[in-house]
Amino acid sequence: MKTLIALAFLALVGWSAPALAADNASLIGDYVVNGTETDGSKYDGEGPLAVTMDKNGALELKWDNGKYVGVGQVDGSKLFVGGVADGRAIIMVMNIKPDGSLEGKWWRRTDAGTKGTEVWKKK
Repeated sequence: MKTLIALAFLALVGWSAPALAADNASLIGDYVVNGTETDGSKYDGEGPLAVTMDKNGALELKWDNGKYVGVGQVDGSKLFVGGVADGRAIIMVMNIKPDGSLEGKWWRRTDAGTKGTEVWKKK
């Protein structure tokens, strides 16, 4: 009976834990980015993304060598990013995959489209 209770407890703990709990430090590095604009058109090609950590512990993101910038925070298996692209505010919600890649959606202020996507693969 004690064994059954112990197994039930372990199963409950395992199922209630997040499937993938990342932290900011685990995302530091260089990535290759592909995606779509908010109107659904594909990016011209792959682009670079550098992810570093600021003194305050937040992630600093720089796409295309600083042409676009953002700040991010991990919560469980998601990365939330606020930034600036083409002089307008953007927000992103990225899913952190078990293989270390990220995939998600982004929106830019005043854009009519809602089809912005990105996929990040670590170099």
